[in-house]
Amino acid sequence: MKPSITYRKRRDLMLKKFSSLSIISALSEIIVRNGIILSFHLGRPCEIKKCQLISFLLFCKVNGAGYEEMELDSEPFLRRHYDHSTFHYHYTFLPEKVIIFLTLILEKKIKEMTNEILLHIFDSTALSTSVREERLRQGTRKKEKLTTKFHTMLGYDPPFQLVVVEGMLSSNNHISDAQGAREILKEKDGLKGYGFGDSAFETYDLIEESIEKNLDPIFKPTKKDVGKKLSAKARLREIWNGNHSRMYKDIRGTGEVVYGAATRAKIIHTNSIREDNRQKDSLIIGLRQNLFNYLRLKALSGFFRKTPSHLKPYKPASLASCYDT
Repeated sequence: MKPSITYRKRRDLMLKKFSSLSIISALSEIIVRNGIILSFHLGRPCEIKKCQLISFLLFCKVNGAGYEEMELDSEPFLRRHYDHSTFHYHYTFLPEKVIIFLTLILEKKIKEMTNEILLHIFDSTALSTSVREERLRQGTRKKEKLTTKFHTMLGYDPPFQLVVVEGMLSSNNHISDAQGAREILKEKDGLKGYGFGDSAFETYDLIEESIEKNLDPIFKPTKKDVGKKLSAKARLREIWNGNHSRMYKDIRGTGEVVYGAATRAKIIHTNSIREDNRQKDSLIIGLRQNLFNYLRLKALSGFFRKTPSHLKPYKPASLASCYDT
C-alpha cells in the first residue's frame, strides 16, 4: 500500500519547516518538559543551559559530526565558543538512559500521529571501529578490533512507509541477538501483531517471551532439528511453509533501512576509545531514526493545518474518523 504523500515529499516539507537551530530547540524543549535532569558535579557551571548544550551535542552526533566540528559550530548555535574537549567531557558523563529515554519519548509522539503498529522487527548490527586492544590468544599477544553490538526492536507502519525504533540496547559482543531481543521485550507492554526475526532469534526463550507479550513470532527456522517436540518452536516449524514464510520475505528486510540510513550518515562507524562512549554511539542510531521520523510527521501535520478551509477535501461523516487519525 502506497502512502498518499511520499517519503520524499515528507522530507522536503521537513527541510522547509525545520532548520538546525529549530531542531536543537525542539530537543531542548523535550528534555525540559520531561524532567530529564542533566547535572554534572565536576568543573565550573555552564554559562548556558545544560539542556541546550546537550541538545546541540546530540544533534551533532546524529549528523556524524566530530568534536572539532562541534567546536567550530558552537559559537553560531550556542553564542559561545566551546573547546572540543568540553564536548567530549559532557558526552562522556552523559548517561546512556538519557539517549534511550529521548528515543522512547519520540516513539510515543510518532505513534500519536500514525496508525497502530502491528509489525515488529527484531534486528541487530555491530558498529565498525578502528580501535584495537591487545588480547592474549593461544599464548601470543594480538591486537584485535573492539566491537559493540546494537540491538533494536523496530515497528513498521506500511501505509506511512515508516520504521520507528520501539526499543534498543547496546552491548558488547558477548550477548546474543536473541538475548538482546529478550531484554528489550521485558520493558515493553501493550504489544500486538507479529514479531519478525532471522534464524538467530529462533530460540525457545524468545519465542515463549514473544507469545507472553501477545506477539505472534515469525522467526526464520534454522537447519537444526527441534529437540523439544511439544514446544512452541516445534509448532511454529510445522506451519512455516505458508503465510509465515511469505510474510517473513515481505517484511523482514524492511528493518535494514535503519542501518542503511546510519551508514549514509556515517554514524555506523565509531572512533571512541572508551567502551561507554562506543555504546552511546550505537544508541545515537536509534535516536536519529526517531528524531527525523518525528520531524517529518510534524511537518506533514503542520502542512495540513495550514491548508485553507475552502481547499480542504470533502470528508463524509462515515469517514471522518479515518481522516482524523
